[in-house]
Amino acid sequence: MQGAEQDQPSIARRAVSGAVLLAIGVVMLVVAWDYPVGQLTQMGPGFIPRVIGLMICALAAGIIFIDVISPNEARDARMHWRGLIFVSAAILIFAGLVDFVGLVPSMFLAVAISMFADDQVRPLHVLVYASLATLGGWLLFLVVLELPIPAFWR
Repeated sequence: MQGAEQDQPSIARRAVSGAVLLAIGVVMLVVAWDYPVGQLTQMGPGFIPRVIGLMICALAAGIIFIDVISPNEARDARMHWRGLIFVSAAILIFAGLVDFVGLVPSMFLAVAISMFADDQVRPLHVLVYASLATLGGWLLFLVVLELPIPAFWR
């Protein structure tokens, strides 16, 4: 049992991920501080960066808090490369394709590819979930919010 306790990283070392995230949130807030915020119905260019910066800071505080109050809880120390690769690829594919092929195909591809981060995923689940998520995205962004993004190719 003592060997397992000695293998656990210190509280400070475990809280580093939260600290890095907190630094990113603070930098985002500092950069966006001089931008006009506007109102909820008439958002300025600083509204979304401030909201996201605050959310990142809150998430970071939660991570640090959990790491400090539960120092002896076992954590999986290995890097999850599969998840990192597939989720990053999905984000890049969506960003690269949305202007050329439209929201629907790029969202479908991004959701489908990100699901392969799970090594237990089944093709039918990918098809169903990606279709439902794409339908929800189409309804939200194109029907409800009426964003000027083409649904399909231009």
